[in-house]
Amino acid sequence: MNDMQKEGVQERLPQFCAPIFPKCDSIDRLFAVIYLLVGYAFIYACSSYTFEQNLALFTVFYGAVVLAYLWGKEIRPSKESWFWLGVMLSIGVPYAFWSTVHLLQVPVLMAVAAYWTLSASGRLMKDGRTSQWVIFDGWNALVEVPFCNFICQVQVLFQKKDQETDGKKPVGGAGGILLGLLIALPALAVILPLLSSADAGFQYLIENMGVSLGDHLLVVLLRMFFAVPVSFYLFGLIFGGVHGKDTDRIQEEKLIKAAASVRRVPDTAICTALTVICLVYCLFIGLQGAYLFSAFGGRIPEDLTYSEYARRGFFELCRIGAWNLIIAGCAGGCSRSGRREHKGVGVLLVLLSVLTLLLLATAVSKMGMYISVYGLTVNRILPLVFMLWMGIAFFCMILRQWKDFPAVRCCILAGAVMFCLLCLFPIEDWTELYNTWARARGLIV
Repeated sequence: MNDMQKEGVQERLPQFCAPIFPKCDSIDRLFAVIYLLVGYAFIYACSSYTFEQNLALFTVFYGAVVLAYLWGKEIRPSKESWFWLGVMLSIGVPYAFWSTVHLLQVPVLMAVAAYWTLSASGRLMKDGRTSQWVIFDGWNALVEVPFCNFICQVQVLFQKKDQETDGKKPVGGAGGILLGLLIALPALAVILPLLSSADAGFQYLIENMGVSLGDHLLVVLLRMFFAVPVSFYLFGLIFGGVHGKDTDRIQEEKLIKAAASVRRVPDTAICTALTVICLVYCLFIGLQGAYLFSAFGGRIPEDLTYSEYARRGFFELCRIGAWNLIIAGCAGGCSRSGRREHKGVGVLLVLLSVLTLLLLATAVSKMGMYISVYGLTVNRILPLVFMLWMGIAFFCMILRQWKDFPAVRCCILAGAVMFCLLCLFPIEDWTELYNTWARARGLIV
């Protein structure tokens, strides 16, 4: 194969097969080592008895390391990234003291940390800001960029200072020293206990140095074993963001073309489906109007208690609201005509949104009356917050039929703020204080 044929083959190679690797400097090598400590710190936090406190400390530490790396590379974080940094700290730091959404707080924190890292390096798809492509930006931050750059830390550590890499993995420098230390650790795990058993003085010396030759050393080795892939993942994310490596696999132009190709459903079919759905909701509201709207007047049906009235149909209405949000999004995205090109589709989307807001209002009124009798709990506050967010989403959908604005961005930012408020404040303690105060005054039972 001649040179021209080789060049042709290289041009046809997919991006992930390209042998090109960014040229690294001393900052990259320094933070490749630091990220080994970051990986170990994360595993240490997750495996310690004081998990909540250590996770909060790790959140601050991680934010500081990412900012230091960016500033060391003379990269100015985007303006919106400061918002997401605040979101990350608002979720992670209060976890050391209290948690209102215990099951969600940790996974959401990890997702936000990855998204913030990509945002701070200016690698979000649309002008470095949250957009309608937020799902794809999230996929990039959580999967695409870190795993595509998974071994970049090894390549940076083993790259010689004066060598421009061509896809091969050079050896030497700090990477060689680090590799030697990693090789020595398993040997020490075997040698030190034997030496300690052979000589009492050496055993006393080792114990005074703070090294527990049994369980402690084994725990450290296990943590280091799991810390290495975590370090690869985290460094791959920031390295890809800093150097723009594998951050453009999903491109906005391709997504726009894909979205345009989905617009194949005739407008008549969309209008018919929306009309049937809206008529069903109108029939339901008409038949159950007295039952649904009695809570607005502070009345309940005679054959139901407050708890039965509040719980009956409440979560069903929440799920209906969520499904209507999906239905409206699919209808707007799949109709053959664009937004505001077909007035019938726009009118029906507005009608569906208004009906959904009406159903959500009845659910909120029922829960509000239940709270006024039995007091507050976290399980009563969380669905109210979720319904408030859905109300904002449907209001944005209505407004977007007349005015162009980034509705998805507004909904995402609003949801992030609401979740932060749930994490920032001790909601459970506040509900107990309110219930005690209200019960002492006879306001609740």
